[in-house]
Amino acid sequence: MDPTVNTVLRWSASHRVPSYFVEQELSGWGFNAMMGTCCQALREISAPQGFSYGCDHGVSKHSMGDTTDLNGSILQGSTEEYTDHPEDITIAIEVKYLVPLLLPGAVDPEPHDTRSVATALDPDNHKANQQQVTELLSQTLRKAGEKAVPLLEIVSSRLEQRDFWNDAWIIKKAGSPEPSAKERALQGYVWVPVELVSPKMLAKDPSTVQRMRRVLERLVSSHRLVANYSCDTHCHVGRSDDRAYTLSTLKRLATLLWPAEEALRSIRDRNSPNYNNEYTWGFEMRYSRLGKSLHANRVCGRASEAFVAEMTDEIPDKQVVKAIYAQEAMSARELQAFREIWKQNSHEGLGKLLSGDEAKYRRLGFNFSAFGLEDERARTNPRTMEFRFMEGTLRPDLVASWMIICGTIAEVAISRSDSRFEVALARLLHKLDGGSPCTIKRLLERRGRRLGRDFRDLMEDLGVPLDVYRAFLGKVIQQN
Repeated sequence: MDPTVNTVLRWSASHRVPSYFVEQELSGWGFNAMMGTCCQALREISAPQGFSYGCDHGVSKHSMGDTTDLNGSILQGSTEEYTDHPEDITIAIEVKYLVPLLLPGAVDPEPHDTRSVATALDPDNHKANQQQVTELLSQTLRKAGEKAVPLLEIVSSRLEQRDFWNDAWIIKKAGSPEPSAKERALQGYVWVPVELVSPKMLAKDPSTVQRMRRVLERLVSSHRLVANYSCDTHCHVGRSDDRAYTLSTLKRLATLLWPAEEALRSIRDRNSPNYNNEYTWGFEMRYSRLGKSLHANRVCGRASEAFVAEMTDEIPDKQVVKAIYAQEAMSARELQAFREIWKQNSHEGLGKLLSGDEAKYRRLGFNFSAFGLEDERARTNPRTMEFRFMEGTLRPDLVASWMIICGTIAEVAISRSDSRFEVALARLLHKLDGGSPCTIKRLLERRGRRLGRDFRDLMEDLGVPLDVYRAFLGKVIQQN
């Protein structure tokens, strides 16, 4: 037997590495023609408990109870009836603003602002103010070539918001925005909170980002919008046919986002009054059922080799397993989190695991609640995963860039033959090994510099162009 093959097989047996991992490595080295020899070698090695080897040379299939899906991912006992494809990824945003109306007879408090401001028709009537602002924004969207529908119109017509997800902006009252001291100091205004929900768009269509920038630039240049700390920007990723992502895709997405949370959330301003989600709900994953369970069970420290072997036996995705085995040492907390994610056998179970058990923590910064179906909002909302922690902004370029980043994360989770997932996950796990010298050195660094490098590394591993994430990188370094 070739010495390299012999080494790989013996290493796999002693470390209890899943068979698909071994075969992937052998295939990658050009040993497809030698699988008959490998079969014999594997039969002669005393297999660890729980491993049952079988082969069918008629179809060139070798397995230990694993099933390979159409995208090349190994899914033990997979029963998924459809697959996800990058070209079907859709993206939609929700942006929140405060819009001023001028009180009748009041002097314009911002006379040098050339953008128009309408006079309130009935300033003491909140509903009338809302309708007036909604109509003004609708007119602007229509001038930009978009279809715009006020939520009140949808409700009065006895229709559902889902009837407009494909092709219209939905405009409605926002719950969180409120004027800060700066806005309240502008005497003569009445402030109206508003939320604009975009139609879903294909993430990989180049016109999507151009369209979003054009629309937001028209809104910002036409109205005296304010996006303070009580406003936020949400981004949804889903499928073009409105079905939920496959369970395996959602597990991969959760597996990547769990260790990436600090790097991605570093785009938030640490000095903001809303940094800890006092105004908008988008808390960290530690408030999820998964996070609380890990905390309650005090899972910490490094994982033993036996624990790594045990856990990876239960994770049927070859890229996740390879990223784990790329570590010199593995965090027990992250490994246990992956185990809990991958043992879920339904969308509902995974959605609940990744959501909080209280209403305040139901929709976290990485929002999987649409799959948990725990309340009416989850049951009627689109079957999407939502990024909820980007702050409100008047910069169309930031919103467009965030759309690209979120779409890329979804693409990497879906594309099982793409090495970006494995590369990004492996580096994230390496940084979470709390006992390594490099990690201790990282903890002594200035926070902004460390988070800036972590954010840059993640973007590079995901293949996001520098021009896309450059502005966020500056925010991370300066605001932390």
